[in-house]
Amino acid sequence: MKISLAFDVHGTLVDASKILEPLEDAVGEIAFDMLQTWKYKQREYAFRRRLMENDVDFSVCSKQALDFSCLHHKVNLSTKQKEGILDYSKRLPAFPEVKRALESLKDRQFRLFAFSNGPQNEVRLLLKNAGLAPLFDNIYSVEGTKTFKPDPAVYESFLRHNHTGHQFTWFISGNSFDIIGAKNVGLKVIWVQRSPEIVLDPWGIEPDQVVKDLTGLLPIFEQKVKS
Repeated sequence: MKISLAFDVHGTLVDASKILEPLEDAVGEIAFDMLQTWKYKQREYAFRRRLMENDVDFSVCSKQALDFSCLHHKVNLSTKQKEGILDYSKRLPAFPEVKRALESLKDRQFRLFAFSNGPQNEVRLLLKNAGLAPLFDNIYSVEGTKTFKPDPAVYESFLRHNHTGHQFTWFISGNSFDIIGAKNVGLKVIWVQRSPEIVLDPWGIEPDQVVKDLTGLLPIFEQKVKS
């Protein structure tokens, strides 16, 4: 069976920090603090809703997290401004090396998958706008599972749906919670540590490999092709 490479999307393939641009246009110098609050609340809301069994797709969590960030930072954005910011988040660019790295991996006959907490249509549109969609064997969303990563059920659903097994699948992400979640179900994982300032949660769970960007995947998997 061919090796499958499953890529998280935000922060791994596309540069989620670019959402700072419309935020700065709207709120100025507090944009970075607002973004940090927004990102934190997105995940918190997703996890809380799963615990409550009050299931919505991730776009609802994102919208409500932006509302919270505005309230917390005492910023009065109009509905039109919020919609503009949320729309921009669907058009985020790929990191500079991503397309070439994916093309090289695809040329070497690896199966490539995108794997996201976002709604299916939004993830497909995001990757299409970033010029990456045609490179994937499948773009897989947790939509329909009624839960989110890092729930073990989501990773198991991915494996079943895409007809690949634990021993043939590597999971690649820039997000700590995702690395730990994939490792928890026995997947081999690669952490994309794009900045030395980013640290993993200290749970005693380590990735199998660490790379600075997706270019670092090529020597890892070149060796596997030869072996």
